[in-house]
Amino acid sequence: MNAKVFLFAVIIFTATKSIAQEENKTDITNVTKITFLSPGVSYEKRIGKFQSLFVRGVMSISGKVEYSQAFGHTSAIYLNPALTAGYRYYYNFTKRENKGRRTAMNSLNYITAIWETAFSKERVPFSNDVVGKLRPVNTIGLAWGLQRNYEKRFSLEINLGLGYYFTRRTSLDNSGATITKNYSQFTPVVNIKLGFWLNKRK
Repeated sequence: MNAKVFLFAVIIFTATKSIAQEENKTDITNVTKITFLSPGVSYEKRIGKFQSLFVRGVMSISGKVEYSQAFGHTSAIYLNPALTAGYRYYYNFTKRENKGRRTAMNSLNYITAIWETAFSKERVPFSNDVVGKLRPVNTIGLAWGLQRNYEKRFSLEINLGLGYYFTRRTSLDNSGATITKNYSQFTPVVNIKLGFWLNKRK
């Protein structure tokens, strides 16, 4: 009797494991990547069927060229430490699989809600801000995304959407006194990321 119970338990365990493995083939997975246009590292954690949370730490590079009658042409390059976090829902797994396209390593399209905080001295666009100390510059938004993690480890990611940008700006009033105010505006979300994924090959 004990042998039959043991055999039955082995069969159930094997079947359950096989089903779980099959489910994993039709779902997303955890992914770790490094990027090199904006040097950094990201981690994506599966939290449900075709759903994930991700976090990314980067050194964001930005620059600007401006012209004014008083100062002529001026330019600057900024290196801004930034942290991004968000939620993703992948929606086209079945379509890509039916066409025989790669779905491994979350090579899919998705809808995402994002939050990014960068620490920057960069002035608010089209303003006469006084350049000061590092301050948090925040963006929250919704975007459509595309991620492709190819077999040879190269990674391409694109985000397009709309966000809300908010920070503190420091300027001078008519008397020359320094004033600091909250500042916000809607902004496009446009990101192109190139890098390499670090997981075991799939």
